[in-house]
Amino acid sequence: MNNIVPIIDSKKTFTPLFFYSDFLDKLVKFYRENRNEEIVFRLFEKGDDEIFNSSYRIDPISIPLLLSIIEQLSKYHRAPLKLLLNNNHATLDALEFLYRANFFKTISEVKKETKILQYDPNYLGAFKGCTIRKEHIVRSYRKEDFPNIDFDQEDEIYLRDQVNSVTSYHVQNHFQELLFDNEKTSRNHNTYIDILSELITNGVIHSKSTTYAMMFVDKYHTKFSISDNGIGLRNSLSLKTSFPFYYEKNEIKSTINLNLGATDKHFVDNLIDIFEILYFSSLKERRGLFDLMINVVIKSNGYFRLHNDNCQIIISNRIFKYMASLNEMRESILMLHNLNELGKLEFEDFKSRLLEKKAIIKNEFIKIIKSTLKYYSGETKFSSIRFYNVKFKGVHVEVEIPN
Repeated sequence: MNNIVPIIDSKKTFTPLFFYSDFLDKLVKFYRENRNEEIVFRLFEKGDDEIFNSSYRIDPISIPLLLSIIEQLSKYHRAPLKLLLNNNHATLDALEFLYRANFFKTISEVKKETKILQYDPNYLGAFKGCTIRKEHIVRSYRKEDFPNIDFDQEDEIYLRDQVNSVTSYHVQNHFQELLFDNEKTSRNHNTYIDILSELITNGVIHSKSTTYAMMFVDKYHTKFSISDNGIGLRNSLSLKTSFPFYYEKNEIKSTINLNLGATDKHFVDNLIDIFEILYFSSLKERRGLFDLMINVVIKSNGYFRLHNDNCQIIISNRIFKYMASLNEMRESILMLHNLNELGKLEFEDFKSRLLEKKAIIKNEFIKIIKSTLKYYSGETKFSSIRFYNVKFKGVHVEVEIPN
């Protein structure tokens, strides 16, 4: 059958980088050659062939990405897609891990409208009995999980508070134990819980799709990823009818001129969208994407990756001096917001002081953008900026923190 596309290739670990650079290319090739056929996935490349000469591995934090693209394609075809399974010596370890990580439960939710894949459950058995931590499972969050909340209400602040109060409980229940397993995340576990709650809240309210999240701890790293196939960063900002006094729409875009030589303008625009949302996040009263980046890079010596459309940035401590100054200014901005909310600052005083801090953080932000561009290379594996030929709808965050 020409409409079968393998997911995990033999002897190639299915990582986020493999997903962006190889797997999405496979999908584009399929749709170019099979415009009128419905895609069928084979979980393992060689199936029951070459059993003793094959091996399959999947990086746990790539699971939310895989679920996001499958959900996107099932919506395109307006039906659950077919997944072919194999249970043999070569596939058993990966199959059992995915089973215990709730991958199969997530793709075949009981509700018809949320089922994105169909498969033969008879292949899910005869496992080795391996156990994984109960926290090492993929989570899904969607509007339907909040039946008592009116998502059509006009008061966005009240809506956000309602959703966030529920997601905060879930995030604490789902991820707190894993955060305590790493000394670096343990020290700031409350901050991580607040940030993850905010990101999932954003996904539930704005993405118009399912938000998938997974956290995984081994002896080397704490990793987690959050993925949705929603409306993306640019549309999230463009759909806002008003902005707070401290931010003007497309402020970074109108300030900086990115020169990446012959790079396609569409790619550069996506890169600007990423910087724009991080800058906006650095000014807000709630901790969000910017604060996640700061906590991962400055306080945990880790890697922060943010993917939008067909562009991704990778931030690490090699630009530490700029990140440290951004962290200091961000804490000052949060303090001003807190004082204002507590009624300890007159509004005009709050406004003038916040705009003063904003001018400084904007200047530092321009520096970090230029510094990041210095590390741009066409060699995808080593660049701080990655451009991919295939557009992947939505917003996707990946974090790696060394133990």
